[in-house]
Amino acid sequence: MGGCRHVPPRPVYLEPPIKRLALIHWDAPEAAARVARLAEWDYTATAYNRAGPALLRAIRATTPSAVLIDLSRLPVQGRDVGVELRQNSATRPISIVFVDGLPEKVLLVRQTLPDAVYSTWTHLRDDLATLFSRPPRAYRVPEAAPVAQAGPSVTDKLGLQPNTLVALLNAPPDFAAELEPLPAGARLQRQMSSDCTLTVWFIRSRRELQEGLPLRADRLGASRLWIVWPKKTSGQSDALSPAAVRELCRAAGLTDLKAAASLTPALTGVLFARR
Repeated sequence: MGGCRHVPPRPVYLEPPIKRLALIHWDAPEAAARVARLAEWDYTATAYNRAGPALLRAIRATTPSAVLIDLSRLPVQGRDVGVELRQNSATRPISIVFVDGLPEKVLLVRQTLPDAVYSTWTHLRDDLATLFSRPPRAYRVPEAAPVAQAGPSVTDKLGLQPNTLVALLNAPPDFAAELEPLPAGARLQRQMSSDCTLTVWFIRSRRELQEGLPLRADRLGASRLWIVWPKKTSGQSDALSPAAVRELCRAAGLTDLKAAASLTPALTGVLFARR
């Protein structure tokens, strides 16, 4: 009799799925290092450092397993990206992982997106493994990112103007991010120069001020100088007060232009110019 010969199906061997990630990081060189680190953990990551419609289109097109948003720089902008991902129906199911950031900044983001994962680069490998083994089943959709509290920004307090060159001397690692977005045409550098309009010098002790002040005052020219130090409540300053800073600066030929200003919750400063 004729008939059909039964042919057993060939076995199909499935490779473990590759986890694709999108990394939102506003510093391109650092993002490249993070992508390399993720590759060591067997993740394929694509880095983005620009927000806007193009970013959302790219994420919709690639459908990553998760979007990592680094909060060490521009945390408000990072939060807004997370809100946009949740509000868009196409990207809503994608897990969001916020990484690093100052505790007070992370808290504000967590209040808006409580269902996201919050991690650090130290613990991220374990947190990603946990996330992919137990992915979330529901997502909270925020109506909109909350409006930032009213009041002058750090940029406003320092008096940064468009098309100015600002020297940041011994600045804390995250301070430049506090100045974003900069006024149009404004630029930052790490050394004083003759074309600087403003210098912001960070000190931690009276001795540091005494030793560095003659050189700073000599190079100041017609520009202005902010001297900034940690508030006493931070536990990082050494016998510094506005009165002590003014006394030393006046002896060096400088005059203070305004009262001591609270620049951030952790930093105080006084603005000086040459007499």
